[in-house]
Amino acid sequence: MAKNLKVPAAAKAVAAAGASGRAATAAVASRLPVVHSVPEIERQLGMLWARVEAARAETERTKEALAEGHGRAATHLSAARAAAALAAHEPSGAGERHVVARSSVLNLVVVARHHETAERCAATIVHTAGRRPSRSLILLAMDPDGPPGLEARIDALALSAATGRAETGAETIHVTARGETGMHLASIIVPLLVHDLPVALWWPDDPQFSSRRAERLAPLADRLIVDGSSWSGNGIDRLAALADLAHSRQLFVADFALLRQARWREALASVYDLPDLRPHLRAVRSIAVEYAAAQEGDPAGLTNVVRPIYHVAWLASRLGMSVVSPLQGAPGGRRVATLRQREHRVDVELRPAGSELGEGSTVRVEIVSRLRGAELVGDVTAGDRTVEVAVRDKGRERVRRTYLAPKLRDVDLLERAVEDSATHPVAVETLAMAGRLIRAEEAPRGPGQGREGGGRD
Repeated sequence: MAKNLKVPAAAKAVAAAGASGRAATAAVASRLPVVHSVPEIERQLGMLWARVEAARAETERTKEALAEGHGRAATHLSAARAAAALAAHEPSGAGERHVVARSSVLNLVVVARHHETAERCAATIVHTAGRRPSRSLILLAMDPDGPPGLEARIDALALSAATGRAETGAETIHVTARGETGMHLASIIVPLLVHDLPVALWWPDDPQFSSRRAERLAPLADRLIVDGSSWSGNGIDRLAALADLAHSRQLFVADFALLRQARWREALASVYDLPDLRPHLRAVRSIAVEYAAAQEGDPAGLTNVVRPIYHVAWLASRLGMSVVSPLQGAPGGRRVATLRQREHRVDVELRPAGSELGEGSTVRVEIVSRLRGAELVGDVTAGDRTVEVAVRDKGRERVRRTYLAPKLRDVDLLERAVEDSATHPVAVETLAMAGRLIRAEEAPRGPGQGREGGGRD
């Protein structure tokens, strides 16, 4: 059975207290010195939280003294404040931060390939930490042919609640592993995890799902976080490998590409809102998805089509369809497939289109159904902030709606990715259906693209 991403009750309580309301904020309270081994990282972490615990204990003693009316209470209070400031590595005085407890509710492990990616992920984590604090490990493997070595630093985060002066804390551990050291990331990760908390593995850029590294890292995780829309090439072979990994490892996957489509899914479902139109859900005859192509007609088939595939996979999994023939190339840069719903055939088409949207973005989704000779056409388009739905019934317009539904930012996506709702059966079934839809196609590779390797880890 797959491991569920359960957060301990105590950790949930701390997170709720520290993140009540969306006004909870996080900031880097201090940056510890660079170290060069895992034991040194562990030692720094131990010292950091030992100081916080000492400050907390001193604060409790001060409260007791105040309650008993001891004259030395003011002295104790001053000592407690100094200890708290030391724990946060800030000077005592105005503006000091009183970090009173660690509040992480999960381990978040990032495997980055580039400095820019690592920095972007770190910034996103800081912006989400006020609502979903984590012990975050950001690992960057570099220069595989160079000498072995490790550089690490810890950023201590102060998490401020909307009410109250007390602050809780979390930490981000930045690790750069070089040479042979970078080929054994799992051995770096394991000692640094908080062992009673779940583990989410965030693998941005181009994950190597069929590599030895994936074989070592996947068993450590309760959940895998990716962004299929950012993958190089058309993303098809990588999506197939992801579906295989999720199935073989019983691993929950949260894909930013799928999470972004929540507004599309709500709009597509609204096509059948009117009671007399609902029977058409069982009579779908075609699904067409237009996407923004890298080149006119996408002649080389290199535009990332993960998002269009997810649209079809979601509809097929929700409407009880099976795959008759998987996606394959067709004239004009199109991809076509055949599904079956009950006793009738459903034609699927992915069409490249000219658009100002980013490569691979969905431009339009069209669903056509026919029931007792009557044709229903649902047409959904989206912009940066709105989604539009038009429904034609027997050739005349029945519905036209515009929904305010802004695109989600990376901060929003990461928050959703670590929530239990990201492991809903709908997401699991959509990824499995996507795997069946693309099983027969081998993706063309651009210059410099080869099969996945990825070191010894």
